[in-house]
Amino acid sequence: MSLLPNSKSTIMPSPKIVIFNDTHGWHSQQLVDAFAKYNVSVVLSDLADCCIDLTHPTGLHIPGFENKLPAAVLVRGIAPGTLEQITLRMDVLHTLAELNVPVFNPAKAIEHTVDKARTSLRLHLAGIKTPTTWACENRAVARDIAIDQFRQNKTLILKPLFGCQGKGLAKVSSIKEFDSYDAIGDALYLQEYVAPREQKQWQDWRLMVIEGTVCAAMSRHSDHWITNFAQGAMCSATTITDEMTQLAISATKAVEADYAGVDLIRHQDGHYTVLEVNSVPAWKGLYQATGIDVAATLAQALVNKISAAPIDTSEHAIN
Repeated sequence: MSLLPNSKSTIMPSPKIVIFNDTHGWHSQQLVDAFAKYNVSVVLSDLADCCIDLTHPTGLHIPGFENKLPAAVLVRGIAPGTLEQITLRMDVLHTLAELNVPVFNPAKAIEHTVDKARTSLRLHLAGIKTPTTWACENRAVARDIAIDQFRQNKTLILKPLFGCQGKGLAKVSSIKEFDSYDAIGDALYLQEYVAPREQKQWQDWRLMVIEGTVCAAMSRHSDHWITNFAQGAMCSATTITDEMTQLAISATKAVEADYAGVDLIRHQDGHYTVLEVNSVPAWKGLYQATGIDVAATLAQALVNKISAAPIDTSEHAIN
């Protein structure tokens, strides 16, 4: 099956893929345009609208695909939900991968990154530098950890276990501040605070990794310790070192992601460490800072997957 732009092959119909997100906007349109260059049609859908239905041979009903499977899946976002809702959505992604449908990113990568504690564990066990972290649901235990760190004149960052875009973060350096923090979901995630090398000049780096290669990178600057683009940080194109490149690639591999946005920060000694790994990263700030078309690289990577392991999406059609 030829998937090259302007291909005249008529051996098989044009591939039809699905992009999952709970809201479709700028990113989805960028992807639709990128896939169109490969003659790939796109259905914009939401994992919440999919059903497990054992009257179908695959056990799945994917809106827009009747009794067929998509040629590939790209996961751009998953809406917040209850444990039961999230479990069902992961069931759909797990099953699609088990049916040999290429999925960017698969359920296992999302499970490794949507939970910050799981990400920290994966990085730690892979020997990848990441800030010292603690996570527990016993507030008394967490309080003892905080007291011990404060005695060492350390500052801690408290984060929601599930969170994004810099929301719900708190920086604490005293037990009074710690006690005023209301844990979200009765789970406490504590991480050592990495102070900026220059006072009140906070900076970190976002590297976009796709299929084992860093395709774009930017530096984020802020006059506040939260440096997310969504929180108003200034983004600019940047050069990256071999250390940064290898850290980002290794972190993406550790969480078993096909693509990821990896956030790095620099310690006082000049070395870098992995702050977070996002398996459903946005790239609008990255695009504005660098002009690099991340959507085009994602489209090419997924098209290559379809070409390498094509599936007949009519295989499971009801006769």
